[in-house]
Amino acid sequence: MQPALQLALLLAILLPASKIAASLCARLAIPPILGELLAGVVLGPGAINLLGLHLFEGGQATNSLVLLSQIGAILLMFMAGLETDVERMREASFTAFVVALSGVVWPFVLGAGVVHLLGLSWKTSLFIGGALTATSVSISARTLMDAGKMSSPEAAVILGAAVIDDVMGLFVLAFLAASNASAQVEHFGVAPMLTAWLQHRVPLAAAHPLTVQIALIAACVGAYFTAGYAAAVKWMSPIMLGLRKLGADEAVPSCVLGFIFLYAVGAEWLGSVAGITGAYLLGFVFANSDFKADIERSFYAMGHGLLVPLFFLSIGLTSDYRALSGHWVLLSAVMVVAVAGKLVGCGSAALVCGMDAVQSIRVGCGMVSRGEVGLIVTAMGASTGIFGRSEVAVMVAMVLLTTILTPLALRGAFHLISPRDMDMVIALQTMPAESEIAGKISEPARSRANTASGGV
Repeated sequence: MQPALQLALLLAILLPASKIAASLCARLAIPPILGELLAGVVLGPGAINLLGLHLFEGGQATNSLVLLSQIGAILLMFMAGLETDVERMREASFTAFVVALSGVVWPFVLGAGVVHLLGLSWKTSLFIGGALTATSVSISARTLMDAGKMSSPEAAVILGAAVIDDVMGLFVLAFLAASNASAQVEHFGVAPMLTAWLQHRVPLAAAHPLTVQIALIAACVGAYFTAGYAAAVKWMSPIMLGLRKLGADEAVPSCVLGFIFLYAVGAEWLGSVAGITGAYLLGFVFANSDFKADIERSFYAMGHGLLVPLFFLSIGLTSDYRALSGHWVLLSAVMVVAVAGKLVGCGSAALVCGMDAVQSIRVGCGMVSRGEVGLIVTAMGASTGIFGRSEVAVMVAMVLLTTILTPLALRGAFHLISPRDMDMVIALQTMPAESEIAGKISEPARSRANTASGGV
């Protein structure tokens, strides 16, 4: 079968399966995202093994599916940026930074220490700790969107902290790469290329590779966010007005999609951060523009109808629980650290920054899911021989299990009643009564005024 037809058949199976599973979960008051993830698990190598069937042999359709799923993650983060409450995000910037810092330090220290106590070497333990640092912002964003909580204070902290600790995770990755001379890291982007160039030509840089690499990453991150945000704020409105004058069908969404991809590529090339971070940055700028509603309508069907479900399905399709046989203790320890490190680390930081206990629990739950950076560190550990087959299986299972757990925990946390939630409810309930009283008071006053003025 031709690769195009193989991919078409895969999509014909996966998309309805994801929506049916999501619908069943929604009927049971379970986050729909969980249905899409579990549909992937059922169709993955641990059960049906859809991609291993004779129909799909050759791998071309599978590779195309992986690429589409990665595009889905980029689009999901753009839509999350669109739904971000800009004012709340600005107000929560300090809290988000403290939460992100705590959410990196706790999992790294706890992960490395606990795993070393189980008998693994310090080098392997440090890599496992590094894989536990970064949050998968895509999962939390989708859960908050499904629950209608994107405008909440907790959402602003969760999304801001997840983006920040993605950057912090890169510094951890740089430390791990520099500490292991045999690590083969892809030299894509300004920071890696400059690091390699300086190490070959400047003796001081060759003598202090970690310092040079971290300094360049920091400079590139700052340059990307500054230039990317400033360019979008200055040029997006004139560009959008010009696009609206084009006579071609759907010219605006097509060109905006191109800008999303440029920002994603720019994030990795210039900013040394994940491409989804660049997409989120562009969506964040559009969230405060006059074009938000039009863009949101255009991308909702494209994202949630095709590409976003493929992202969540692909996570399940890569899981094979059979490789975990005999390593349940290690998996249990890693899972406890993965959950407690974020829940306690991020939750306690939010509490210190002035959020109440329930809000802090929500922030902690929203930071539990792991994703791209964790898988990148795992891939690095596997390629250098630091991780064996069992460690790779444990880390992939950790990513999958935290991805499944996060929507359940976050939705459950929003069912808890926060004192500040009650204050808001009381304020909303008293507003009509106050308006009614004001109306009753103002009516006699108007009558008296009319009488005094001769009834005019």
